[in-house]
Amino acid sequence: MKIRELRDEDLVDAVRILALCFEKELITIFRDLDLAREILKEFFKEHKEGCYVAEDGRVLAFAWLLSEKPKILKFLKSQVGFLNALRAYLLLKFFLRSQKNGEVYLAFIAVSPLRQRAGIGSALMNEIIKQAKFKNFRSMNCIVQADSEAVLFFKNLGFEIRNFFENRLAEKYFSAKEWVLLSKDLSAR
Repeated sequence: MKIRELRDEDLVDAVRILALCFEKELITIFRDLDLAREILKEFFKEHKEGCYVAEDGRVLAFAWLLSEKPKILKFLKSQVGFLNALRAYLLLKFFLRSQKNGEVYLAFIAVSPLRQRAGIGSALMNEIIKQAKFKNFRSMNCIVQADSEAVLFFKNLGFEIRNFFENRLAEKYFSAKEWVLLSKDLSAR
């Protein structure tokens, strides 16, 4: 298995995996899964920085690491018009957090459902952590649902729970009231 940065030829498979893993959320945000796939392919075609894939003959996992909050409202307006863009942006804003200087944020990690629990996500995350350390980031953060298996996944990678919080918007649109902010100190070598 090889872990590397996202390339144009990976877009279809990477977005397919993202859609398989986050179908409910993408339908909530974009109201149509096919539309979401097309928008994501166009977005990641122009915004590959921080995007990584794990592949073994084909893409098996896709992750996006952000060092600064992306400016996506203008892009969304060009794709779906102002009102739909604003709605999508407000929902996406919950998942795309701003970072303080020296922090990096994992927007998502998606592993093909047929290949989950095979070590692919851990291998991808270990490489992402290594890259973040190389770029001198001090910490890595992510947000997951408090009752999801993802909490244990990240804890096994050395992340610690920094905060629990509730969000009414997330509860209304994503059916999860309680969320966890996880953080990993990258300054320790």
